[in-house]
Amino acid sequence: MSESVYETMHSSSVNLKDKQNLHEDIYMSEVPETQLARSNKTTLTLEPSSAGHRCYRLVMVILLMLVVLLLSVVVTLWVNFHNMSVARGRLEISYNNLTIERDSLKKSYKTVAEERAQFQAKSDELQEMLSQLKKDINTPGWRYFSSSIYYISTEKKSWSESRQNCKERGTDLVIINNREEQDIVEVWRRGEGAWIGANDRNNEGIWKWVDGTAVSDGFWSSGEPNNKGEEDCAVSGYRSEPVPNWVDISCDSQYIWICEKNINI
Repeated sequence: MSESVYETMHSSSVNLKDKQNLHEDIYMSEVPETQLARSNKTTLTLEPSSAGHRCYRLVMVILLMLVVLLLSVVVTLWVNFHNMSVARGRLEISYNNLTIERDSLKKSYKTVAEERAQFQAKSDELQEMLSQLKKDINTPGWRYFSSSIYYISTEKKSWSESRQNCKERGTDLVIINNREEQDIVEVWRRGEGAWIGANDRNNEGIWKWVDGTAVSDGFWSSGEPNNKGEEDCAVSGYRSEPVPNWVDISCDSQYIWICEKNINI
């Protein structure tokens, strides 16, 4: 019985050791596996972290490049805008200057056109005057002296009728301005008394020419004008007297007359 108990105890002791050894083997086999799993887990954990860091750096580099590119674009646009603004300002100045020059040229052109029109009108007028002058000079009874042409009548009329005849010819009774003109009138009147343009019909004693100017100096005979018997019109060469030979006489008397037309060329 004691042997049986001993064997039983021994068997139990052996079994206990075997169990311990089995547990140790299992633990020893489990430990490497557990460490390997942890190492792999750590590696898996570290690898995503390194990849994320590289991705972050790449994103930052790209963003930095974009910022630099954007700044370059902004600077380029600003420089271009500034240059365009300067160019636009210069163009506006040039445009304003050209506008001023254009307006000045328009004004000058208008002035030249007006002057040309006036010149053409004056030229036409002179041409007409020259044509009439040629016609008058070639007409019997007309004479030329200094800057005027004269018509010497061959018939006799009153002062008013004589003046009317002159007006119908586009002239008026002669206005004698100087001794040279008086002397040529003496030649043309051929010893006849001739009506001239002096009269005091409007105001007695105030002698005026037919153009309204005063007879300041004249070639009156001694004692003339005497205003006797409503003698309001002047005759040059009364009774064939030499210069000075003007006399005042009745405007209804009959004498030859001398017309004068100024030629303002």
